[in-house]
Amino acid sequence: MKAPARLLPCLVALAGTQAFAQSGVLTEWVESNPANDPTKIELGYPVPIPVDTPEPFDGFRTYAGLHMRHMDLAASTPWVHPAEVGETREGRTIWAYRLGDDDLLTPWGLPEPATLTNGGIHAREWQTPETVTGILELIATHPPDHHFYDYLRENVNMVVIPVLNVDGFLQTQRYPTTDYLGTDPDYPDYSPRDGRMRRKNMLNTDEVLATLNDHLDGVDLNRNNPPYWNTTGGLQSSPDPHSLIYHGTAPRSEPEVHALDAAAALGPAEQLRIYTDVHSFSQVQLWVRTDNLRLAFQTEAVLSVFQNHHRAFPAGKVYYYSGPFAVPLNRGIGDTDEYFTVNYQVPSWTLETEPTDGQSFHAPLPGGGADYGGSGVNGHDGFILPDSQITRVRTQLAQSFAAVFYRQAGPPNIQEARIVDRQTGAVVYEAAWDPVDDRTRELYVNQLQPLSLGRQYTLWVSFNRPMRWLADGQVTEFPGQDPDTLDVGVSALVGTSLVDVLLGDVGWPIKPFGAPDGYERYATDAMRADISFEDDPDNRSVYNGPTATNLRISTTDMTGMALDADPGTVAYWGEGNWQQYDDGVGRESDSGGRDNTLDVTVSDEAQPDPFTLEPGIAAAWFDPDHEGEGFIIEILDGGRAVLYWFTYDDQGNQDWYIAVGEVRGNRLLFPELLRFDGGVFGPDFDPAKVTNQVVGSARFLWSGCDAGSMDWHIGNRHGRQRLVRLTRIMGLDCGPALGAPITEQAVLSGAWYDPTHNGEGLTVEMLFSNTPLVYWFSFGPDGRRRWYFGLGSVQDGKLVFNDLQTSNGGVFGDDFDPATVEYPSWGSLVLDLHCDSGTADYTSTEEGFGSGHLDLVRATAMTGFSCEP
Repeated sequence: MKAPARLLPCLVALAGTQAFAQSGVLTEWVESNPANDPTKIELGYPVPIPVDTPEPFDGFRTYAGLHMRHMDLAASTPWVHPAEVGETREGRTIWAYRLGDDDLLTPWGLPEPATLTNGGIHAREWQTPETVTGILELIATHPPDHHFYDYLRENVNMVVIPVLNVDGFLQTQRYPTTDYLGTDPDYPDYSPRDGRMRRKNMLNTDEVLATLNDHLDGVDLNRNNPPYWNTTGGLQSSPDPHSLIYHGTAPRSEPEVHALDAAAALGPAEQLRIYTDVHSFSQVQLWVRTDNLRLAFQTEAVLSVFQNHHRAFPAGKVYYYSGPFAVPLNRGIGDTDEYFTVNYQVPSWTLETEPTDGQSFHAPLPGGGADYGGSGVNGHDGFILPDSQITRVRTQLAQSFAAVFYRQAGPPNIQEARIVDRQTGAVVYEAAWDPVDDRTRELYVNQLQPLSLGRQYTLWVSFNRPMRWLADGQVTEFPGQDPDTLDVGVSALVGTSLVDVLLGDVGWPIKPFGAPDGYERYATDAMRADISFEDDPDNRSVYNGPTATNLRISTTDMTGMALDADPGTVAYWGEGNWQQYDDGVGRESDSGGRDNTLDVTVSDEAQPDPFTLEPGIAAAWFDPDHEGEGFIIEILDGGRAVLYWFTYDDQGNQDWYIAVGEVRGNRLLFPELLRFDGGVFGPDFDPAKVTNQVVGSARFLWSGCDAGSMDWHIGNRHGRQRLVRLTRIMGLDCGPALGAPITEQAVLSGAWYDPTHNGEGLTVEMLFSNTPLVYWFSFGPDGRRRWYFGLGSVQDGKLVFNDLQTSNGGVFGDDFDPATVEYPSWGSLVLDLHCDSGTADYTSTEEGFGSGHLDLVRATAMTGFSCEP
């Protein structure tokens, strides 16, 4: 890009530059020029020639190769989404790519923040399309990590334009070694023009290099933008159509610059939080300061993250930037970053990639191609990066971009908290900030019993993002992070009195499955530490029975951002700064603070051991506010459990999910809810066509044998339900033993299926009254998921259901209304079950189902039962 009025001259030759002052001479870049041929410019290393391949290699790709790479990754991964955002002067399509998942919502249903990175605005700067393509390749091809890159893909909409000036870029690649010397109106002796050194777009010029009379035409797209268009003085911009920095006839006169707004709209624009225009060369970061001082300091913070991250690489490169008060106020040259700073009010900057320009702050590097052992005979050799350097440049810069994308995704905040009794493994306290809308969250708290002084617990707190970097499976500081920002603080207050809290070592789990030893969604998105409220005289003087106690938690994320101290208001970007980003005393800030929003009840009175799960938790459960849907729970040997969730979709049709999970204290954790597709009811059922997909997760927490709660996460949706027991299974006690009757049919409780119908099945519960209950999870003739249920009787050792029912009218989620649910009859079913096998014969009264027979085998056997064939 090279803007002399902004930092350092780029059109001024390096000291000792040899001039080739011959008007209109076609010159060729060569590796060596021993005869000092004036028609040749010595580079000192092999001249890069673009290769027509989509695959990254130690060199530069053609435009066709780059575009093929972009489209290949769009077709082969779920993370690249192409969009046409404009046309060039020559009518060529300008492509942008959204990087990330295919929606614009975070996993918590909030709008995703957006970033925009532009490349190739100056045609000769081949480093920039490769760098921006490097970002695309990194996001698209990084293996699933359940950590940093999965977080970015699921929470940030990263928009990139690899090549904005497509016409000019193609012109440089047609003539990869050739340009004119001696024709530039400002610096004819050493400023090459057109061919390999074309900078501008192709306005009023053809693609034939030999056409001398138009080779200086075109518009510098990075001088064509308001609000500082047509600046004067030095080499800021020029009204001369032949100048290298010609600003055009009017601000935004060129179609290419309009593509930037179209790309921002993919964010959408109101979610944009950062803009970067990638250029070469001089290895600096350039930006403009306006009257919005908060925006200036946020921009500096972003540049600092980028600089510190990049310099942390082995032999890391320093990308210099000026601090806020060293940048002139409200002055610019028509750059795109100025346009985005003023019009979008987001941190915006021009990144000048390698090599350096020989500045004092990059000493002892000489600048330009000489940084890599080149000859340095022409100051423009910095635009011709050696093939051997581009792999490093594009891959490392892409990672540093990922660092600022993470930073601008927003401040960290507490998402959930749990306190687990260490003796029993039972949760005694849980809290969560549930999104209500785009701007607010609601605090959910469920404390099952007070904490006792002196009792040992584990505090587990999850956040809305991974908080610590992983290197070789070990938690460490993020590249460039100040180690001091790794600290975690936990304290407690009763009123204004600090209480004595003993906190063990803080860990950041890197294995899944939640509290107390796992992460919530991404590795290191949760912290855990053993904790106890000391049973000492000081605490005894504060506590008198159950007492509200405020937990105070402080830490920072990978980039040093402190917590949003009030998760009840969702932090977002607006007016050039963070909105609703609160400090520890409730004031909006740009720096965050300590979270004081969680209150727990602590008592000086000893508490009994909390409830833990028993085999009799196996049953049917429902939420009275959601009567018409519910859950079948089976407890299996080995600490495992099975969930069958009979529910509805958003259109009132039946739906169901199945999951296998883990028994943990007083909880059941189901990390993978499965939804099945492809089945057809009846004899045409083909198990080979049945597929299943993980669509979410569910967690159940019981306070006792007959009551509890559950929460679920499906796609971007989240919900909670309370649990009330619907059935009690014969032979499975919870709490006091129920005693007789226990009949021989009791062992039939469990799941059954026909192997030729793998993908559908039945769950049977022999109730305490010796009444059988069946739920049949299946499909309809049209392939929709369906379920049928009913109470029956035992007749001659068989389970007979004369009136199976189905249902309709429920709506999934918070809009469920029991009054809209209907229960039409479906038909009859006879089960002849034995220890391991049996049969099912059915007759349906619903059109299209008919009658049929299934040969069943047992799928599950609940703990507490033994069965001898």
